[in-house]
Amino acid sequence: MGSTSGSNSGSGKTPASGTKPASPSTPASGTKPAAGSTPPALPIALKVSFTLNTPDGLRQISFGLEKDTDGTKVNWTITFVLYERTDKTKAFGDPVVSLNVFVASALHANAQAAVDNKGLTPAQTAHATGPAANAAKAAQAGTMPAPVANNIIQNTLKAK
Repeated sequence: MGSTSGSNSGSGKTPASGTKPASPSTPASGTKPAAGSTPPALPIALKVSFTLNTPDGLRQISFGLEKDTDGTKVNWTITFVLYERTDKTKAFGDPVVSLNVFVASALHANAQAAVDNKGLTPAQTAHATGPAANAAKAAQAGTMPAPVANNIIQNTLKAK
């Protein structure tokens, strides 16, 4: 998150003396950022991560939840990192896949409940380590469209 910088597009003229061009990351009050610019990041209100292990010890998931808010607008993001190994006596290596998934507003209460409960339910854990992990791998391999995989990962929050 953050702002990007680059050259100004358009006429190539410099602003008139005494004026200051509006920054795309800090627009003047009441104006919208230029098309294609990155809006400023919302302050992070909460960030947690849960480590989930499969019973066979061959798969590990880092399931993070981040809540960003500016007082009126709230966004939740899942950080989903999958590690796999073939021998549970060996250390996990680099992640197989790492994704950031925007959480639909209909699931915001479920994300907050996971935080309030200090973890995922057994059903949510099973979904994250099974269907969600499989979807993340399929998206990484190109055998599943990313939006479909993202929905499956978000559905971890729906599991009861």
